Amino acid sequence: MKRCVLAALCATVAFAEKNSIRPPKGPASGPYSAGVLTDKFLYVSGHVGPEPTGGFAPFDIKTQTRRCLELVNKVLEEAGLEPRDVVSTTLYLTDIRTLEAADAAYREFFPAPYPARVEIESQLLIPEALVEVSAVALRRNAGPRSIVEPKGWPKPKGPYSFGVLAAGTLFFSTLRPVDPATGQLAGVTIEEQTSQTMRNQETLLAAAGMKFADMAATRIYLTDSSYYGGLNEAYKKFVTAPPPARATVSGTPFEPGHLVQMQSVAVKGSGDGRPSGEGITSPIHSYSVKAGNMLYITGMTGRTPNGDYALNDIKAQTRQALAAIEEQLKRHGMTFADTVDAVVWLRDPRHWAAMNETYREIVKPNPPARATVRLPPNSAAGLIEIMMIAHR
Repeated sequence: MKRCVLAALCATVAFAEKNSIRPPKGPASGPYSAGVLTDKFLYVSGHVGPEPTGGFAPFDIKTQTRRCLELVNKVLEEAGLEPRDVVSTTLYLTDIRTLEAADAAYREFFPAPYPARVEIESQLLIPEALVEVSAVALRRNAGPRSIVEPKGWPKPKGPYSFGVLAAGTLFFSTLRPVDPATGQLAGVTIEEQTSQTMRNQETLLAAAGMKFADMAATRIYLTDSSYYGGLNEAYKKFVTAPPPARATVSGTPFEPGHLVQMQSVAVKGSGDGRPSGEGITSPIHSYSVKAGNMLYITGMTGRTPNGDYALNDIKAQTRQALAAIEEQLKRHGMTFADTVDAVVWLRDPRHWAAMNETYREIVKPNPPARATVRLPPNSAAGLIEIMMIAHR
């Protein structure tokens, strides 16, 4: 399995046009593309960092991060882009305490002003891999780009910007339950910490000239699934319009005491005329959000329409998650051929091959860019959650 995973994660291929522009599938590729171009953005799959001769630099996070970024750069080059065009990245680290060492390589690669960035601790599919990097880049002449810096917030401590506004889309860095002005944690309960994180989100939106109605998608990382109810109670108090698409998974805290962190995307005007109601929205998320020619689909689990799971059956749960995504695509006259980006969260890495087998059968002919990491869905019975973006 290891050799197959490595070949798939490292594959890069030439771009061809079909609706959006994307690499065609090839014999060495897994069921995802190395990168996918839309009219405005390039979505780059998650890349791990093997050495050119094979294997991984053992316990060397800086070297592995550098190799990840070199592979990301190959995809950028295929699209005629450079590191300076990247507007958002996600770093999946097997140990969040290695972030400072990873930053040493990251600073070598990205010029200031830096992209927005998310850092999440997650186990990866290859045991020797210490880091995986995915990215989004802005195409040349697709629209203006600016750094969003809320008034009163200190400069970021690391090589990232709090927010990047690119062609009308606001990419957030990770927002955490800390008062940016004082650096103080906002209490010990999930309700207090969720409220602070949402206030930080509102401040960043306002600095970009946006509001909650412009929110298109949010990924929420909880340190413990038992906090889900309290998270939602606090979250709903900030819902002033049909809410964004959303995924909620469990993840290790960035710092001790942190119970929640959030990663979001907003699109100016995306809330205008957004429908609400049963089958369209719930109190905590919309099932999908149309923003211009982009469609952001909420994270779908393997739960059937009657609320049950096929217990311990990754193929059945993958099939159900993709069926729920396909339903949203059809609502907007789209198919899987229009998908451009995906994140797959797995509870157990041993399910990777079986998940891919089912995914490959359904998501075709040209699959989206994808990151696949080990972060468990919120429900204890859930084996998988999938979140997708489409473009047409």
